[in-house]
Amino acid sequence: MTKFFNRNRMLIVLFGIVVLIALIGFSLTDRDSTTKAEQFTGDSVAVTQKAVNAPFGFIGNIFSDIIGSFSALEENEKLKEQLDMLPQLQADNERLAEENESLRESLDVSSNMDYETINASVISRSPDQWLDSFTIDKGEKDGIEEGMAVSTSEGLIGIVTRVNGNSSFIEMISTNASQNNMSVEVRHDGEAVYGNIRNFDTENNALVVENIKSQVKLETGDEVYTSGLTGAFPEGIVIGTVVEVENDEYGLSQNAHVQMNSDLNDVDTVFVLKRDPESLED
Repeated sequence: MTKFFNRNRMLIVLFGIVVLIALIGFSLTDRDSTTKAEQFTGDSVAVTQKAVNAPFGFIGNIFSDIIGSFSALEENEKLKEQLDMLPQLQADNERLAEENESLRESLDVSSNMDYETINASVISRSPDQWLDSFTIDKGEKDGIEEGMAVSTSEGLIGIVTRVNGNSSFIEMISTNASQNNMSVEVRHDGEAVYGNIRNFDTENNALVVENIKSQVKLETGDEVYTSGLTGAFPEGIVIGTVVEVENDEYGLSQNAHVQMNSDLNDVDTVFVLKRDPESLED
């Protein structure tokens, strides 16, 4: 019985192979139309491919959307960073514009001065000595020496007290260190009277000039300059204007309160006066 079934199974397989070969040979022949069997087979294969490709295409679209979302997020982060940087960029542009304007003013001022000047920038200023001193970026290699006067575009600001190779330490005239033996000239109605700086009044932010002869009555608005009579300061550097006049305690001379033209709180670019006019003529 088993041999009978095995023999029939073999016959069925051989028959199937013969039919398949016949169909292949028949499909390879030149014909204008397809048979029902070929149509059924082609349609079945097409449906099967569509059914198989549909989930893969769906999954592929999901991955494409996910990748596109990550790309969009990354691009949004970059745009956000650029937007966050805009205020800083605007601030930098404004600062550079102010620095350029300051440098242009500095060049104009230095070219109009009667002294040989060395332009310098403030690089260091201690908060606890804000009204006392600062450091500039020029030193001995640039020709700076101790005792040279330092001015802003508005007027005198201090004196060089220490010099290094590439930097210098400046004492402001608001400190006692730079006021010693500093003589000034007050001009009133074309007449010059002299005095010397006693101290800096921190409450009123003004220099106090004493020993001014009382024969000439000073007035508010009179201009004050360096006299060049004592100390290392050359003559004719503007310091400020008189804002108050009073007699001394004995009534023998006058004291003048002088508001400096230079802003002690805002010092950025300065000029070191290298030589006085007399040395330039030599």
